[in-house]
Amino acid sequence: MNKLAKYIVYLLVSVIMTGTITSCADDLRKEFYNPDKVTEPQYNLLFASALTQTHLFRYEYGPVYHYMRGFTKMLGLGVSPLYLDASQNSTIIQPWLDWSGVEFNKAIFEKTNVDYSKNLNAMTLLYNVMTEEEKARNAVYVYCSDIVRGYAFQRSTDMYDDIPYSEAGGAFEGVFYAKYDTQDFIYADIMTKLKDAAAGLSSFTFASDMDEVRFSSADILCKGSIDQWIRFANSLRLRMAMRLCHVKPEEAIATIRELVNENLLILEYEQNIGIEEQDKVNAFAVTFFRGIDERGYECGAPETIIKDIMNYEYQPGDENGIPADRHDYDPRLFAMFQPDIHNRYIGLPLIMADTAKLSDYYTAQEIYDMFNFIDAEEHVWSENRIPAMYNRKTYFNFDMLYPVMHAPEVHLLLAEAAIRWPGDFSDIDPAEHIRKAIDISTRFYYQTNMGNTYGPSSTPALQHVKESASVSELDEAHLSDYCNFAAEKFNSLNTQEKLKFIFDQKFVDMNILNPYEIYNEARRLVKDLNGQLPLLPTPNIVFMDRFYYPDSESRDNPDNFQAVAYKNNHTTPVWWSGRTQAAVNTNGDAL
Repeated sequence: MNKLAKYIVYLLVSVIMTGTITSCADDLRKEFYNPDKVTEPQYNLLFASALTQTHLFRYEYGPVYHYMRGFTKMLGLGVSPLYLDASQNSTIIQPWLDWSGVEFNKAIFEKTNVDYSKNLNAMTLLYNVMTEEEKARNAVYVYCSDIVRGYAFQRSTDMYDDIPYSEAGGAFEGVFYAKYDTQDFIYADIMTKLKDAAAGLSSFTFASDMDEVRFSSADILCKGSIDQWIRFANSLRLRMAMRLCHVKPEEAIATIRELVNENLLILEYEQNIGIEEQDKVNAFAVTFFRGIDERGYECGAPETIIKDIMNYEYQPGDENGIPADRHDYDPRLFAMFQPDIHNRYIGLPLIMADTAKLSDYYTAQEIYDMFNFIDAEEHVWSENRIPAMYNRKTYFNFDMLYPVMHAPEVHLLLAEAAIRWPGDFSDIDPAEHIRKAIDISTRFYYQTNMGNTYGPSSTPALQHVKESASVSELDEAHLSDYCNFAAEKFNSLNTQEKLKFIFDQKFVDMNILNPYEIYNEARRLVKDLNGQLPLLPTPNIVFMDRFYYPDSESRDNPDNFQAVAYKNNHTTPVWWSGRTQAAVNTNGDAL
């Protein structure tokens, strides 16, 4: 590609990235469609840019900072000791109202409708003016970009319900004020496109070795693997099909049966889809890592995970080493969490009345220092922090393949299908999928912890890692025994309890790395659990059954916004929930 063509390509991407394109389709074709065969390299670059949009696959500092500050507290994913102190937390907290909540509330909506859509829409317009030969050669980008688009809009509609979808990012074609599509329509369209994309990819062949190399160089997500893209599309479709369980059960069953029969899902550790941060020098400054670094206040280890789900309860002497033959607790404990100041794995309770038992483990001064963050005066991740916390060595591995779609979720969805519709999925052994989910999840966390080579003198530098945050080699016998223990426990439960058990395993596997799917799955299960949430939020935080639309919508897009204004609140459940009654947090005296 000549210098002028390169300049045009980079100009296109930089303009799209900064959100300043306002030209119509004809202007785009005139300016950026090059008849001298540079369309394919342009397509390659646009596709690469679409994959690297911040907070799509590679999480961004700002939204992570905000979701740690409020969203994860609402989900009970992390514990801020201050919020367990009745003297400091005695009034209702509405997480969408303060400065941080306002920013987070609009982040996914705006990023999806603007940042993510522009590149993908530009690709569509360029594709539409290609010759038939060029279309055939570049079809792989279309299929994969449809999967990317589906991933982005699935997350957005799950949070907001009806959203701009079919006209989102339509400024290229003169559509500046997008209409709102229903969640029902959006789900149907995404799932159809995912099915078509998987089918198209399965029959696609590259016209030349150079075309394949060009695609692989742009594909930082699946490293050029067509098989991985097919599994990604199918697994995402499985997730969405299960989300229809209350509103379109027949469609859900038929879709899941089709996917099970096809057997091209993400089912093995090696098939996990994740994205590695490419800019290691600035990784600490602009991505997920900075967000959780600054919000270590909310990274206390929840008792609901350590004790209630992982089945670990501290016994005197454990600080000197838990007996090697004790295999009835989840080995992820060591890789997901780092011990407290006394080398113990004691989770923080999320019910204020239960904080009284902290005096069994800590002095009055230690409890005071913990509740008032005096132990964080040096640094919020200081080695002198009193409580057990999320494991800094694991969650600050800058080489981490940040989870996008992992096998444990797929196995848990299949287990749920067998429990929810046993007559339709009698060929699925749900307990075996429970075993596989725990096994693969455990290996991910151990590999991430053990593979972290960063430290105070590395680039980027990593400070404040406790020696006790490093895990030993995975004890295969412990993992095997615990997987069997969990499967046996699962088999002993009734249907409702099994659904809760499956959710709990998602809660552990995804945790602060993917709070969005935990939020979605929690709201989906409310109907199955007699109106109760399957998780325990932080005391006095109002639970949002949906996100508010950005204030700018009523101001800048008033005509279209009127269609959804009546449900712009936090109490109207989204369509796929199958509910009319809002889910509520009952934890806290102020509520």
